[in-house]
Amino acid sequence: MKRALCYLVLFLGISCIANAVSIDPSDSKIQYMGRWNFSNPSLPEAAWQGATITVNFHGTGIKATLDGGFRSNHLETFRVIIDDDYSTTYTFTAGGAPAEYTLASGLADGVHKLVLMKETYWYYNTVFHGFEVIGTGLVEPPPRPSFKMECFGNSNAAGMNIGTEDNSDGTGQYFSFPFIAARALGAEMHNLSIIGETIYGSHIKYDRYEWFGELPRWDFGLYTPDVVIIELGANDVVAGTSKEEIIADYNAFLDDLRSTYPDAHICLLNGYGWDFNEPANYTADVVAARGDSNMSYVHHPWVFGQWHGCEYEQAGMARYLVEHLENVLGITAPNELDVMDGFGRDGNVANGSFEEVAPFGGWGWRFFDDPGVSRVYDPCGAYDGDYYLRLSNGARSFQTNPAVSGETFTVTAWMRSSYNGDKVDITIDFRDQSMGGYEESVTPMVAYTETKTLTTNWRQYSMTSTAPTDGNPVYGIRTTFTSAEEDTIDIDYINMSSSSYSH
Repeated sequence: MKRALCYLVLFLGISCIANAVSIDPSDSKIQYMGRWNFSNPSLPEAAWQGATITVNFHGTGIKATLDGGFRSNHLETFRVIIDDDYSTTYTFTAGGAPAEYTLASGLADGVHKLVLMKETYWYYNTVFHGFEVIGTGLVEPPPRPSFKMECFGNSNAAGMNIGTEDNSDGTGQYFSFPFIAARALGAEMHNLSIIGETIYGSHIKYDRYEWFGELPRWDFGLYTPDVVIIELGANDVVAGTSKEEIIADYNAFLDDLRSTYPDAHICLLNGYGWDFNEPANYTADVVAARGDSNMSYVHHPWVFGQWHGCEYEQAGMARYLVEHLENVLGITAPNELDVMDGFGRDGNVANGSFEEVAPFGGWGWRFFDDPGVSRVYDPCGAYDGDYYLRLSNGARSFQTNPAVSGETFTVTAWMRSSYNGDKVDITIDFRDQSMGGYEESVTPMVAYTETKTLTTNWRQYSMTSTAPTDGNPVYGIRTTFTSAEEDTIDIDYINMSSSSYSH
């Protein structure tokens, strides 16, 4: 009898754990963020990247049924975050027909948080068909952020190629600057950005549920942002649009945004050092001419050439934006950036001891996946911290940072080699405002190289150079370390000091 009772309890336990509960998309415990079309509440659609579904559920797993949409030989990508654990986040693609996808399984039985984000927008709508919870179902969702943001931008804001250093792959939203900044500020974010967008193009589509279809129009009463970011203009320069036309397009867009959002702070964000006559050269003039006390601008250094920023550079853009908004709005960001920032600060390099790494694997010194380049974990052997950079057989690694004409830089680094007498070249070169172009095609204004002979013990080496004052204004400095052929060298604790800053 006892054995039969145990079998009954065991059977009931397994039955309880394996119970599956279907959840309709119209369930009030589902929290949607982004421009969702609820014309059919049981089949909501989202087009723009960054559209998010958040739920708290009680159980051991959860599945979703999605029609991801399909256009232009691309599948839409989605990201899953369970219990805010970014270390286990992952992505998957969904095709153009309804299909069920397992988002999480084998979790400890209890309450878990799921964030499901549409990472890409390849010009097609995603249709959400509902959840299946392995457990007892949904519980109340987390509190909705009270601070709201909106972004209109181009490929950088759309997260193009953020998962690679060579502009070849890894498009997504979660680790893009709009959402890194939103998480730091504890904000909800609507991102209406798309690859190749211009100021005029964004203007005529700013009131849409989707990029292609004009109808139905977005109901602005559903979402009122506290801050609106405009990250546009680079593609206008590429298209040959004149400065006068760009300014006119800015003003037309700003007129409508101000009419739509009379109380929002509007911020124009641009990179500088990308190309001659870029909008960053006159964004300040656009803002000043409008005389709008609730409008501002912020510039970040475009130190990644004409490539798109990868995750740690996106975090650098986010840092500039967050610090700017803290200053102009008198607020304090409640959270730290959750992605490493690959931009140097106050004349110094970023991640000079190689202790940080971005989610995609880069550590701020290109190229992390080149042959002969490695980030070595060695707490006992590192000069500073737990990691150092190793270069072998002629490999190189570099980082670009802002600079101005006449600025003097001193680079110091602790280095050692596998054998006494192994050599390394330190090269410092300076670039003008058109330091765009793919990295290998750029011709520096000037370049200086010094060869250092190393020993097997850690020793500090240095090099000093001054940016030229003749010709075009200097916008960037690139520091490169190159090992000699057949040599292996270790580098740690790189620092750069500048005559423009006191450290």
